[in-house]
Amino acid sequence: MNNAEKALARILFQNMLAKSMGDEFEGIFTKIMSYSSADFYPVKPQGPQGDWKNDGHEPNAGRYYQVYAPESFDEAKAIKKIEDDFSGLIKKWGDGKVYPVGIKEFYFVINDAYRIKPGAYPTTYAKLELLRQKYMLDVCRPFLAKDLEDKLMNLSADQIIAVVGFPPDPADIETIRFDLISEIIGHIIENFAPQSLESNLSNPQFEKKITFNNLKVAAKLLRSADYRSGSIEEYFSANSNFARQDVRDKLHAMYCDIRGAHQYIDEGDATAEDRMFFWILDQITPGNKNLSQRQQKEIQEAAIVILAYFFEACDIFEEPKC
Repeated sequence: MNNAEKALARILFQNMLAKSMGDEFEGIFTKIMSYSSADFYPVKPQGPQGDWKNDGHEPNAGRYYQVYAPESFDEAKAIKKIEDDFSGLIKKWGDGKVYPVGIKEFYFVINDAYRIKPGAYPTTYAKLELLRQKYMLDVCRPFLAKDLEDKLMNLSADQIIAVVGFPPDPADIETIRFDLISEIIGHIIENFAPQSLESNLSNPQFEKKITFNNLKVAAKLLRSADYRSGSIEEYFSANSNFARQDVRDKLHAMYCDIRGAHQYIDEGDATAEDRMFFWILDQITPGNKNLSQRQQKEIQEAAIVILAYFFEACDIFEEPKC
């Protein structure tokens, strides 16, 4: 399964999670985790005894999971569930009662998928951290949709298909763009970050890299866009590692292709490196006659924010030598 097919599978998965609550979500979680780890075992409720507050575990690692995916998220109920479930978990599975390893890690699994702001509430993090300290656990934290997506994206092609179904052939899709770069551009446009005095402060390393790479015309655009990089970090923090790596690999490959072509020279105010920059920009923002000039401008500005982010990370253009 190539990255284009994985990108489509990811969209199918996100749509699946957006509609999955309760037992349906737990079933998806169980299937992915079972494929992901040979040591993962789901726990089936046993009449009045229930599941002993354990929705799934990896006993050799001392790793336990509890799923919470109601139709309507209630933080007060979530906190109570953490308290009640962990208390029951310790009582039945802790201190080597079932396995000698005991409980080393606890994950509170939340289907936070595609709400306005993904993630868990601060009180959830705080409660789990208190449990970690009290019981001296190695890990005690939320397990979010992005974590489950990471597990999915690391499965084999057959296993991914078993979870999300057969994705359509990317070659058959002509009317929409489904790549992650377009998705991030949309996120940046929707999450505008205003300029401030702090955001205008120069970054010495950023400036050093601009000079080292002989960027002149593109330099002003990169400086102006760099202050909005926080919106990209916000996007990546809410998505799987596959998202960041896929975009990084695409941009790095584009840069290597154009750098290896040696087809540009300095001309007028623009250096050869400037022209390479604008070639990459053109590749990720193809024209669309159905968009207004304002929309095209917003898209291009958001795309430059992406380039500034990966420029600073040294994934495109050259890193200054010490």
